[in-house]
Amino acid sequence: MTGGRFGHAIADGEGISLIVAVTGQGGGDLAVSDDPAAMARVVDFATAGEIPEAEDFELAVRVRDEEELERALEELDPELFVLAGGLEEVLDLLAEVPAGKLAIAELPTTTSEEIEELERAGMDAVIVRDRELL
Repeated sequence: MTGGRFGHAIADGEGISLIVAVTGQGGGDLAVSDDPAAMARVVDFATAGEIPEAEDFELAVRVRDEEELERALEELDPELFVLAGGLEEVLDLLAEVPAGKLAIAELPTTTSEEIEELERAGMDAVIVRDRELL
């Protein structure tokens, strides 16, 4: 399990955690909606050159398919994954995330029905862009 505040906020919450994107340095930061100080930096595995040192923040690695997930596990072994794609693709990827890792869904748009489905499937968190869903 992750040792940082972001990971603990997700893991300790009841049900699925709602995550908000925070504009900042590069726009790749996430915060837990009920604990804005719990933050992580997202790095896209497909386009990442050098992975930044995670001294002041937790690192979440974005993957879009099973091959990226496997490579990220081998090369980086992150504690936090951002699973990006449509609902079905994200649910398929969730099945491949090893136990002990935290999974965050990133859908193009998110509805309350999709959040419920992700929660039933065992997703740890979902990025929500519509403030009304928070």
